[in-house]
Amino acid sequence: MKSWWSTNYVSDWWEDYVYLRGRSPLMINSNFYGIDAILMQPTKIQAARAASAINSCLHYRRLVERQELEPILIQGLVPLCSWQYERIFNTVRLPGTEIDRIQHWSDANHIVVYYKGRYFKVIIYKGRILKPCEIQVQIQQILDDKSEPLPGEEKLAALTAGDRIHWANVRRNFFFRGINKLSLDTIEKAAFVVALDDVPYEYDQSDPDKLDRYGRVLLHGKGYDRWFDKSFTLCIGSNGRMGFNAEHSWGDAAVMSHLWELIVTDEALQIRYDENGNCMGTPELVPPPPI
Repeated sequence: MKSWWSTNYVSDWWEDYVYLRGRSPLMINSNFYGIDAILMQPTKIQAARAASAINSCLHYRRLVERQELEPILIQGLVPLCSWQYERIFNTVRLPGTEIDRIQHWSDANHIVVYYKGRYFKVIIYKGRILKPCEIQVQIQQILDDKSEPLPGEEKLAALTAGDRIHWANVRRNFFFRGINKLSLDTIEKAAFVVALDDVPYEYDQSDPDKLDRYGRVLLHGKGYDRWFDKSFTLCIGSNGRMGFNAEHSWGDAAVMSHLWELIVTDEALQIRYDENGNCMGTPELVPPPPI
């Protein structure tokens, strides 16, 4: 009977009962990761690689918003439903005591960057999408910032990695007003989160253990350096390799894989680096202060 009046008779049940009603931690149990094109390393400069990937994500977001993205075709003929693409960006999974819910915002002009225990709000749109070189300046100044994390800031994201009921209670009791609410809103309403790691992402054909460590870093990191509730966290290693950690309830892995494939392809075809590995162009902007 449900199939008579719903566009897909199982999708909302699947989303609720397979994902949103689950009370166990998202980390490892639900979230998944994606790895870089390991045979291609366009630059070893962390800020440059982060900037180019962020810029590619923003151009992809614009394609989704303008409904200009070509759908995935089965055998090149049958298009798959593209509805899930709407929630790739500006989306977060909010904890509840009985069931979580997915919150999506129509737009966001900032991202949030995590580095060495501190969260930074970075503007990525001012009348136009910022160029990679402009974003690189902001990322580099975050890397050069020697300030200490504020009390409770460094391991805040561990709440998103733990039991959902506990996180829901903490969120209700301690993040309902004041600077805590403002800071949490800034993170949750960001287009996505970027984690700048202080360890390299390594790959060596003669040492498979390095690829295993690469995967583990993307899957769970330190347990408190990924915002596991966000639709995805873009992770950048200290040597310029990258990957992502994605929350699963908002969409299928194929949707995130499509985004990742186009990001890597766009970066390879569109982004240009100088002989030193920096994004080409004249930087113009400086980052705002930490959240």
